[in-house]
Amino acid sequence: MIRNGSHAAAEEEEQAEPSSSSRSPEKRKRVIRVWCDGCYDMVHYGHANQLRQAKAMGDYLVVGVHTDEEIAKHKGPPVFTQAERYKMIRATKWVDEIVEGAPYVSTLETLDKYNCDFCVHGDDITLTVDGKDTYDEVKRMGRYRECKRTQGVSTTDLVGRMLLLTKSHHSNVDNAAYQLHTDNFGKEVNRYKGKNYPIMNIHERTLSVLACRYVSEVVIGAPYAVGKDLLDHFKVDLVCHGKTEVFSDTDGTDPYAEPKKRGIFRILDSGNNLTTDDIVQRIIENRLQFEARNQKKEAKEMAVIEALKHKEDSLKTDAALTNN
Repeated sequence: MIRNGSHAAAEEEEQAEPSSSSRSPEKRKRVIRVWCDGCYDMVHYGHANQLRQAKAMGDYLVVGVHTDEEIAKHKGPPVFTQAERYKMIRATKWVDEIVEGAPYVSTLETLDKYNCDFCVHGDDITLTVDGKDTYDEVKRMGRYRECKRTQGVSTTDLVGRMLLLTKSHHSNVDNAAYQLHTDNFGKEVNRYKGKNYPIMNIHERTLSVLACRYVSEVVIGAPYAVGKDLLDHFKVDLVCHGKTEVFSDTDGTDPYAEPKKRGIFRILDSGNNLTTDDIVQRIIENRLQFEARNQKKEAKEMAVIEALKHKEDSLKTDAALTNN
């Protein structure tokens, strides 16, 4: 699926730009630098897909990440701190460089400062606190390109899942056989984590992990216990786990007993104690603020959509009158 999306982005780019073979030798040598910016709060596979598409439009991707202060001013409180968001974007596969504390409004000055040819954003609406398009200037000056927004996921949506304790996202796949697997994998996580877990379904979690620059391959539906068959089949040399608690398997045994027996088990200290529980707790503690933020965002977007629809209707009316 990711490879197909890459091909689609490449095809769109070929239509927009001359092929490399048709450019002059000087232009072929020049590196195309692409700029993306955003809050990147609760980084998910939708963010990753945007960055993948943006990178496919050039050679070098620079990503600007806004500060907590800027996000709070224009959208409401972020879930993650800016330091956490910087780390998450740095760990995303397609990112070559990040700019910490990038301005909320994208300008030509910013693009020129970082030697970027153009700015890329999804085909959704991004507004300032006073309702203005944050990409207005770069759009007017022809240095803006659009990529497809990933449907079905957003920071607003993920916050909503945690606030409402919903599980509808586990039944949004049409294919019945695939849905059965999705439900089963979800139940496995729910068994040892309980509560409202997993927050994302298996499809969403797989895409999120694949977007990490340190991941080479993902095994969907891997067994909870890392046993002999799995270790031998994938020729595993080392098994690692963080410092979070390890829950026993259904029969009460240690899921890492086999790698420990082989002497290939290691505990890693990430230097960060943040867990999904902590993130959920942050949202619950700030429930009213996040609910207000979500409502405000939806209201602003609806107002823009209505304005665009009104403008489109007016143009159609004018055209009809002219033709008559």
